[in-house]
Amino acid sequence: MKILATTSTETTTVSTVTTVTTVAVTTVTTTSTTSTTTTTTSNQTSCTFPCVCVGISSSTLWQAYPNNSMYMNIDTSNCTFNQTPLYFTSMAGSASHYGLTGYGAIYSPTSTSFTIYIKNVFDWNSSYLISVATIDAWNVNWFGLYY
Repeated sequence: MKILATTSTETTTVSTVTTVTTVAVTTVTTTSTTSTTTTTTSNQTSCTFPCVCVGISSSTLWQAYPNNSMYMNIDTSNCTFNQTPLYFTSMAGSASHYGLTGYGAIYSPTSTSFTIYIKNVFDWNSSYLISVATIDAWNVNWFGLYY
């Protein structure tokens, strides 16, 4: 089983080579400058069977949705899934997230993202709901798997 985290590592190597040649022949001077930049990026390899990837989506990603709701599009592209996985979610926060419903229902799943919609039992309007989500750090814990 290969388990991937959603953080990606990027290595950048930059090298510059400068050559200066000065030749004085009578009144002739030649100056030559060569500059080379090499950038190397290390990407994760594709997931192999069974493939598991987990992540935590920030509380700042919530967006307003009609009827006292909010939603979040969750980016899973760092997982490099070869196909659409099964996604599972839970909510975390410092307070009041016990009054939320819908976070376990996955909408529009693909190999690179999915969406969840949240309702609340407090009947808070969408803008207040989002402000509480930010203040109380309502993060989405998610888990993706295919086999």
